[in-house]
Amino acid sequence: MSLMNTNEAVKSLFGVEGSQLLRLKANSYVRNQVIPPTPEWVRKEEFSDASINKRGKTYLTSQGQDCLFNALVLDAFFSDTKFVKKVFDDSSARTESATLCEEILLNAQSVQSTAHLTQAAQQFIGEMQNGGFKLREQRLTSPFPDQRLPNADMAMHNSGLLYQLLRDQRLSLSLKEQILFHWFEQDLTKAAQLAEQVDSALMDRDHGLAALVSRVNQEYQEALRFTSLLNSLPE
Repeated sequence: MSLMNTNEAVKSLFGVEGSQLLRLKANSYVRNQVIPPTPEWVRKEEFSDASINKRGKTYLTSQGQDCLFNALVLDAFFSDTKFVKKVFDDSSARTESATLCEEILLNAQSVQSTAHLTQAAQQFIGEMQNGGFKLREQRLTSPFPDQRLPNADMAMHNSGLLYQLLRDQRLSLSLKEQILFHWFEQDLTKAAQLAEQVDSALMDRDHGLAALVSRVNQEYQEALRFTSLLNSLPE
């Protein structure tokens, strides 16, 4: 596969042309080094001089394009470049994300068990759960039909797949789905309040719920500490 800039790579990988959102996301994953800045993944050409606002061109190798593919597939679920980077870098975050992705796909495909997901979705979940599958070196199986990313659509801007699903059916949400909805709304107070209602025995049976409650509580405590720090600063 030839070298491609991010715009060309998005078009080649997903058949999408002219999506400003995906172009911005792709460039973000180059900048935050989800795609490593080394010759195996990225090639830089031409003169670059920040003093005259001239940048060298950046191209992705075949391996860099596979890495971008994985980043954008995960971004379709979470719409959070920082979290996606953590999934690439941290094994515990990856395990957590695999559980959440499975839950999202079960909701999206309206089935009760992984065995009833499409073959592509099952393969994707298996690859995410397999720590030996290298996200920066191997291309994930896309769980989306025809490799079309849901976040390429205008209605999906600035949100992930699950948020859209939950928003569409918010009147009939389970407790777990309510927690997910408020988490995606960034209403951490409400999400944490709902998380407190979850019985520990239920979390023992539902690993997806346990991962969600853990993440909500962690983010809520971080938000409280940040607020406390701001309040302690002199006016």
